[in-house]
Amino acid sequence: MAATLRDGEGQDPTAIVSIWFYAESWAMTDLASRQNQSPQPPKASLIQTKRAAVQALRVMIACTVTYALSQLLNLQQGYWAVFTVLIVMQASVGATAGAAVDRLVATVAGAVLGGIAVVVTPHEPLAIGIALIIVVGIASFAAARAPRLRNAGLTAAIVMLTHSPAIPVGIFVVDRIAEITLGGVVGVLASLFILPTRSRTMVLDRFGSALGVIAQILRNLAAAAEKGEAISASEANIALRQSLMATETLLTDAQRERAFWLTRQGISEAIPRSLWRIRNDLTYVSHLLEAPFPASIVEAIGPQAARVLEAQANFAEACARALRVGGEIDSKLISQADEAFETAFDTLQHSQAAQSIGFRETGRLFGLDFTLRRMRQNFLDLADRIRESQIA
Repeated sequence: MAATLRDGEGQDPTAIVSIWFYAESWAMTDLASRQNQSPQPPKASLIQTKRAAVQALRVMIACTVTYALSQLLNLQQGYWAVFTVLIVMQASVGATAGAAVDRLVATVAGAVLGGIAVVVTPHEPLAIGIALIIVVGIASFAAARAPRLRNAGLTAAIVMLTHSPAIPVGIFVVDRIAEITLGGVVGVLASLFILPTRSRTMVLDRFGSALGVIAQILRNLAAAAEKGEAISASEANIALRQSLMATETLLTDAQRERAFWLTRQGISEAIPRSLWRIRNDLTYVSHLLEAPFPASIVEAIGPQAARVLEAQANFAEACARALRVGGEIDSKLISQADEAFETAFDTLQHSQAAQSIGFRETGRLFGLDFTLRRMRQNFLDLADRIRESQIA
């Protein structure tokens, strides 16, 4: 095979194949980064309906408790506590806690800013209007630099426009902060104790679902490699990419959960990085198999390559189970088929048939061998990161 790659100047075939391989890798990475098609949204499942019903129950109970407490404490504008519950209640404990903290920080900043404006501004419509514009501008600038302050301008405007001259500014500001704090605390407690949904659980489930998709793609590629058939997995790879991007957003909520001592176990940030590397390898293998290999190559290494891909699919499913329910991951699942493939690949390189294989097919073969080995290592790294998260 290598002999066909030497020209009259005696260039090293390995260097030529390496140049081809990395050029193809760069092209595929650039193509994947420019894909922006959105897959069709899946139909609502029974699980999603159940989660929506549970969330509705949490919000209803939290609003009831908040309204009762605001009446019991005789808060002047207790409805802001109820509004806060509606704003901060999210689908998981971590998301709710994060929203409540952000809301409280923005409220304190906005209430203090609005209170200062009330103190220094004459009680005339024109003066109040000018002060309001300045305060809103300052709050908007701060929110652009620190997104958690995005509600500060709203709170400042409420303080300035609803303050009564009969009430001391300090008391008015403290009341607003107390109302927002009450709503945030009730919201977090409702998420924590009423059929709680942990952000960590949601993230691990999403990672497990992504690994299920990876396993299915690997099995489709295995069938194509064994039969020597063309295959296109671009839509599945795009959907997988978008799923991983969405899950990384949830990972922030899971990290907040542990930061607020709402859970003992964390999630290694290396897990999504390993999944991204696997996804990129999967995209490249899909590219290599889009066009079928010649019959001689399929006969020589097709079945062995298929077994490697099938073993990696089984390993992906084992990782998904470990993420969802725990348990050990047997690394032998992914290594059993490698030796047979490497033996078949080495035999093909030194066979008579290799002499007739062209430059492009040789590059594809080396690319397939390299990517399968790299993907195997990325799967093993993923398993190590999962074990770290189980211990943490």
